[in-house]
Amino acid sequence: MLIDSGAVASLVDYRVLKKVGLSELSLKPYSMNLNGVSGKPLDIRGVVELPIRLGTLELVLPFVVAKRLHVDVILGTDTLKAFRAVIDLEADTVMLKSTGEVFPIGSPRVEEMHTSRINSTVRIRPGGQVLVVADVRGETEEASTVLVEGWPELDSTVQVARTLCTVHNKKVVVDVCNSSTQEVIIKKGTLIATVTESAFTL
Repeated sequence: MLIDSGAVASLVDYRVLKKVGLSELSLKPYSMNLNGVSGKPLDIRGVVELPIRLGTLELVLPFVVAKRLHVDVILGTDTLKAFRAVIDLEADTVMLKSTGEVFPIGSPRVEEMHTSRINSTVRIRPGGQVLVVADVRGETEEASTVLVEGWPELDSTVQVARTLCTVHNKKVVVDVCNSSTQEVIIKKGTLIATVTESAFTL
């Protein structure tokens, strides 16, 4: 879960609803356009009312349902206002003004996520699948096991398999599929996947 004081709306990834058995909930239409971190429009499915608890306070609030978010849930300014939450960046805490409860944020136990860029241009035939090598950006431990997932704002025709992979020389292997009926070219340097440091070790 991510607290984003720059997000005008709170969002939930559609996969989360499926995981918790709420994918059958009816979604209300959502007319606003929301952009992701790269500036590209998000794939919005609608709005759903969900219960959320912070400390002892529980509210039912609207969440915009999006496909392929880079995190499971984003708490935006709408949720922060509803909970009367105040963020203290110096102390790395959030306080609920209505109850006085204080919670730490930015915990070092949060999994660290990196991006990875494909290190050579590839062509993928329609319906084809290839293994590509991608360079991991940021500091990762050699021979660590990481979770590789598709970059949330990849073209919808490009699918990346969710896999565990071992880092070697700051590189990972990414399983990529072309789900379209036309040849796809992915150029060198394209953001292809997120790489999350995992609790698993080999």
